[in-house]
Amino acid sequence: MEIRNGIAIGQTTANDSTKTNNRGSLSTEDFLQIMAAEISNQNPMGGSGGSGSNTDYISQMAQFSVLDEMSKISDSLNILTLMGQQQYAFSLMGKEVTLSDGEGNNITGNVEKVKFEGGYGIIQVQGKDYYLGSIVEVSNPEVSK
Repeated sequence: MEIRNGIAIGQTTANDSTKTNNRGSLSTEDFLQIMAAEISNQNPMGGSGGSGSNTDYISQMAQFSVLDEMSKISDSLNILTLMGQQQYAFSLMGKEVTLSDGEGNNITGNVEKVKFEGGYGIIQVQGKDYYLGSIVEVSNPEVSK
């Protein structure tokens, strides 16, 4: 997750559902293969031989499943955040906004265009692009008259 203009934004892509495993990660399939190897190589004489009890495997699998589901929930929340940001950006079309230019100056003008770069919403005011985090105030010019 990246923070831009004071807003935490997670960037996701359509390929996130088909992630490839890095060398440092362990998939559910990897865990099941390790667990099957451990079970098949147990000491038949009943000694633990340093490995845990049979219930330890079940506990570890449950913990691994919970972690996997939490990761999926996190991905879903990131997508929802981006969708919310997109809806907010589109709702600003034609509205009058006051923006901070990052140098202590405020610029006021109507939102002329909304675009997205790298998943981040950008509005155009007076021909210049600004991130949504630069917005200080929003007003409806028709209501202000």
